[in-house]
Amino acid sequence: MPALKQQRKSDVLVELAKRRGIFWPSYEIYGGVRGLLTLGNIGFEIKRRLENLWIKYFVYSRNFQIIESPVIGPRPVYVASGHETQFTDKALRCEKCGAVFRADHLLSDAGITIPEGASLQQIDEVVSTKGVKCPNCKGDFSKAFQWLLMFKTEIGVGSGETGYLRPETAQGIFTEFKRLYVHGRSSLPMGVAQVGRVFRNEVSPRQGPIRLREFTIMEVEFFFDPDSNPGPSEKKYLEHEIPVLTAEDQEKGFSGFRKIRVGDAVETGLFSSNWLPFFLVLTKRFLEALKIPEEAFRFREKLPSERAHYAKQLFDCEVLLESWGWTEVAGFAYRTDYDLSGHMRVSGEDMNVFISSTGRRMVPHVVEPSFGAERLLYALLEYSLRVEEDGRICLSTPPYLSPYDVSVFPLLSKPDLVNKAMDVARMLGDLKVNFDDSGSIGRRYARSDEIGIPFAVTIDHQTLSDGSVTIRFRDTREQRRIGIEGLQAELSKLLSPPKPGV
Repeated sequence: MPALKQQRKSDVLVELAKRRGIFWPSYEIYGGVRGLLTLGNIGFEIKRRLENLWIKYFVYSRNFQIIESPVIGPRPVYVASGHETQFTDKALRCEKCGAVFRADHLLSDAGITIPEGASLQQIDEVVSTKGVKCPNCKGDFSKAFQWLLMFKTEIGVGSGETGYLRPETAQGIFTEFKRLYVHGRSSLPMGVAQVGRVFRNEVSPRQGPIRLREFTIMEVEFFFDPDSNPGPSEKKYLEHEIPVLTAEDQEKGFSGFRKIRVGDAVETGLFSSNWLPFFLVLTKRFLEALKIPEEAFRFREKLPSERAHYAKQLFDCEVLLESWGWTEVAGFAYRTDYDLSGHMRVSGEDMNVFISSTGRRMVPHVVEPSFGAERLLYALLEYSLRVEEDGRICLSTPPYLSPYDVSVFPLLSKPDLVNKAMDVARMLGDLKVNFDDSGSIGRRYARSDEIGIPFAVTIDHQTLSDGSVTIRFRDTREQRRIGIEGLQAELSKLLSPPKPGV
C-alpha cells in the first residue's frame, strides 16, 4: 500500500474510480469506445451535487430562469448558429491505412506546436517540411481537411428532416428567446440557464474523462442591452482579485498569470463587456467552494485566432491538472447579438425588443458562462485525493459535494448495537446515509474515507446508556461526542455550502 505514495495521483484516481464506482470507460465488454464514460453510483452522486451547487451559484442566487430543451435540433438551427460550417476540427487522414487524426494532437505528439487557429495550408506545410508520418503504419497523409464535430441524424422516417445532436445547450435557449422574454416580464437584463447532455464527434478523443464525445454542460445565456445595461449595478465584484492571463501577455511570451483587481481591469478596458468579469468573479467563488487551490486556476483570454466563431471576446477558466497541465473547465464568451440575429435571419422571426429607457428597439447581446461538468468533476476529485502515509486513500471532497452525507456504524456487529444504529440512520432520514455493519470498525472507516464521506457516526455501548454517539471527521480523524437529539442539526450545519457572496 505505501507504494501508492510513489504513483502519480491521476493513476491512483483512475484505479480508485474503477474500483469504487466513480467512473470507468463505457462498453468495455465490446472493447470500449473512446470518448464515452460511465459514471457509477458514487460518481453520479458527486456530479449531481456539483450540478446542484452550480445551479445555486449561477441560477438561484441571481434569480435566473432555468429550462430543459431537446438534445436533437433541426438543421436550420445550426445553419443559423454557424455551427454547420464553423464547428469543426482540422484533421489528417493516412493515405495508407485510412486512420484519421486531429491535426494539432498528432503534431503535438511529434513534438511540433502549431497555433490553435492554424489554417489547413499551414498544417499541410508543417506536415510536409517536418516529414510527419502516420504513427500507425508510417504512411503519408492526404491534405488536411475540416471535420464537422456535430453528430448528424435524421428526424423522421425515410426522407426525414436532417438534424444534429446539440453540441451546446445554448441554441435551445436562443430559439426560445421570444417566449422566455415574456416569462421574464419582458425586461432586460435576463439570465436563462440550462444543464444537460451535449455531443461532440471528436476526431480522436483521449485524455480519459477530460475529452469526451458525450458530456454534461452547464450554461447561462445572459441577455442585456450594452447601452442601458453595460454591467452590474452592484459594485462588490470590482473589489475582487482574479488570476488572469491576458492575450497581450501571451503575445509577449508570458505563460503564467497575474492577479488583477477587477475594478482596475475594467478601468483599463480589458473586458469588451463588464458582465464578463462579473461572471469570472462568481466562478472564482464557485471554484473556492469546490476547494480548488487559488494557485491552481486561472482565466486565460483566448487569442483572436483561437476564439469560437460567435465570440467577440472569450476567456477560458483553466485548472492545473497533474497529467494534462492547464485544462479548460469553463468558457466565458461575449457572443454579442450573433446568435439571435442569425436566428432572426434564417427563421424570419423578429428578435428585437423594445428598451423603454432609450425608446428604441434592439437585438439583445449575450454573455455566456459555460461549464463542463465532467471536467469539473475530475478536477474536484484530483484535488480532493489524498494518499496517507500508511497508504490509505482518502477523498477529501467538500462535505456538501460528497456522495453520502454521513456514515452510520455500530461499533460491533451485536444485535443491540446494530438495531440502535439502524434507528439512528432512520432518524437521519433527511440526509443520505451510508449504513455499514460489515467488518471491523477500522475497515469501515477506511471504506467510508475512500469515497469521500465526510462524517461517520458510531453507535457504541455508551450510546445505549446515555444516548450519545461519536462523530468522526474524515479529514482529521478527530472524534467528538454528541447527543442523538442534536445530531441532525449538527450535521446539517456541517454540510452547509458557502454562499456566492458576489
